Amino acid sequence: MKKLIYLGLMILAVMAGCKKDHPAVSVPLSIKDFYPVSGNPGTVVTIRGTGFGNDLNAFAVAFNGTAARVLNVNDSMLVVQAPEKGSTGKITVQAHDQTYNSNVYTYQALSVHSIAPANGPVGTNVYISGAGMAGTDGPATVTINGKPAIVSNSNDTLLVVIIPDGAGSGPLSISVNGQKTVSTDFTFQAISAIKPLKGGAGTQVTVTGSGFSANLADNQVALNGIAATVVSATATSLVVKAPAGVQTGPVSVTINGQKTAGPVFTVVPAPSVKAMAPLSGPAGTLVTITGRDFSDTKEENSVSMNGVPLTIMSASATELTVTIPAGATSGAVKIDVNSQTVSGPVFTLQALGVSKLLPDNGLAGSVVVMKGVGFSTVATDNQVTINGLAVTVTAATDTTLTVTMPAGVTTGNLNVKVGALSATGPVFRRAGVVTFYTGSWGTASTGHLVVDSKGNVFVGTGNKIGKIAPDGTATLFVGDDSGGNVDGAGATARFSNIAGLAIDAQDNIYVADMFNNSVRKITPAGVVSTFNRGLSNSPKFIQVDDANNVYVGSDYSGVFQITQAGKVTQVSRLGLNFQFAYYNGAIYQANGDANAIQKTITSTLMASTFTGIWFQDGYVDGPVGTAKLYGPGPVTYDRVSGLFYFIDGNNASLRAFALDGTVSTITGSGGTRQPFKFGFTNGTLQQALLGANQYSTIATDREGNVYIYETRNSAIRKVILQ
Repeated sequence: MKKLIYLGLMILAVMAGCKKDHPAVSVPLSIKDFYPVSGNPGTVVTIRGTGFGNDLNAFAVAFNGTAARVLNVNDSMLVVQAPEKGSTGKITVQAHDQTYNSNVYTYQALSVHSIAPANGPVGTNVYISGAGMAGTDGPATVTINGKPAIVSNSNDTLLVVIIPDGAGSGPLSISVNGQKTVSTDFTFQAISAIKPLKGGAGTQVTVTGSGFSANLADNQVALNGIAATVVSATATSLVVKAPAGVQTGPVSVTINGQKTAGPVFTVVPAPSVKAMAPLSGPAGTLVTITGRDFSDTKEENSVSMNGVPLTIMSASATELTVTIPAGATSGAVKIDVNSQTVSGPVFTLQALGVSKLLPDNGLAGSVVVMKGVGFSTVATDNQVTINGLAVTVTAATDTTLTVTMPAGVTTGNLNVKVGALSATGPVFRRAGVVTFYTGSWGTASTGHLVVDSKGNVFVGTGNKIGKIAPDGTATLFVGDDSGGNVDGAGATARFSNIAGLAIDAQDNIYVADMFNNSVRKITPAGVVSTFNRGLSNSPKFIQVDDANNVYVGSDYSGVFQITQAGKVTQVSRLGLNFQFAYYNGAIYQANGDANAIQKTITSTLMASTFTGIWFQDGYVDGPVGTAKLYGPGPVTYDRVSGLFYFIDGNNASLRAFALDGTVSTITGSGGTRQPFKFGFTNGTLQQALLGANQYSTIATDREGNVYIYETRNSAIRKVILQ
């Protein structure tokens, strides 16, 4: 028993010793500020600071030497009452044998007791409560950091003011009847920038500005109204993670119920990789990655291979160039753009690689220069193939091979083997411009084209339609030089000025028969019937949709839909000068004078500029707002590529625009991008010269190739794209 008592005493002694070794931490007393800073006798004044404790009797407070009554105390706040016989001067606090001086308290009628809210953006209505705020010598004035705030309402105990733009944080200064005072600090909220401006779910967005809270939970951040997770916070910067389901819209920050709106965060798809070249090579190789939705801000992209970062040399929305570092190993390339990731092709570390093809398109017989590393200088030691076909090497150095494309060439990777090493090269695209037809059917001032499922090209000129077989053989299909209005087969049918052709999935052809004010229908066997007659406007240009609804245009009255049941409905009010396209509930047409493509929603007849810059000419590829056209004319939609092709008349080129309005150049002007560079040169897409203009017509076949009626060259040209 005695042993247990001794043991207990020892434990108590140890515990006592531990308490002596770890005394309670006390917060030193300090005074931060007080409010209000002015007022009449009896005004309740709150002194803010730290280390006050909770003993009322421990404090003696004086206003310019006159003792004040202490009403309440806690660790961070001392509440006192301005004495009746006090005077303007400093407030002093005595505690624990120490004297602490604060700022001057002014005895006057004007006093600010509180402001609400105490934070907010430009335009916030702040309620200033106090006394003595009714002006007898004029209205009260309020400023913040020297910037005047609008006083929208006032009485003796309340002012309502509107925070001005660029106010900054600080006290509100109030002046009335020759008296001045200030409030507690107002925290001015503003968003100056977000970075990045584009991304998707998971993207970390840095919001910079002012008036944020360093406490994460105080900041409520939303992207287009959807709450985002706050990762870190300071008074001037917030890092947030874009939420699942994020949509394009403004970023907002809400603190204490006060919302501040910032720039728009634009949701973009995850990056996609179209091609990478070379696909092999030694350390130090410069690799070009092409695709979509990269960032043109270099730092917003990261590229790695097996976890090893690659050095980004340049960046645009569609292309990244990187170098392979020493120590890298073969593996798939991983691209991350603002926390959205995609895996690309495998890069193989070896001595052999193909980086570029010049040109990268052509037809059988085209001469191509392959650039890369690790080739043999003996031409026959380099085995080049494309889709299994042998390609003849005519000249070789250790970095270039000159090859000739074989007969039967199709689109595919141009590969090389040297000794035991093999390298996959970039894609060579079977593409180029050829003359499909020259002859009497190509000499008319205007010719309209369609292509059937068998590759036969039909051309409408005057009062007849010719059929040109894939081998170029031309025959009369229907109609005759003499005009009229007669249904029937072949040459017995009569038309009166053919102004447009369209073809459906069953190879039925629809004809805009202008002077007969009719739409005619031709079966694949060449039997002509009248689809619709008695149109109030002479039909000019024509299209047909997947449901076999027909769309006919007119010079000045827009476009009308004609159903198979014969119902006629206006779907566009814009007049037509050139061939138009219909796709998915919209009409797309060129305004040649304004250098733009216009789009009309058929259900509402609402028209807008789709791409090109209104009345600005030029030859610039790129997205909406950047792309420039010069005298665009005929437009057609291609189901294979999902692109709209159009003739850019004064640029003498075949160009295209996507459903997002991005414009690209297919061929023309010999690759010079010079206006009015017409010609009649076949070859690669970069070499070709066209004779097309605004009043030409175009058509696509089921393989995605484009046919152009060129009056200038009395020919039908074929642009091979597949």
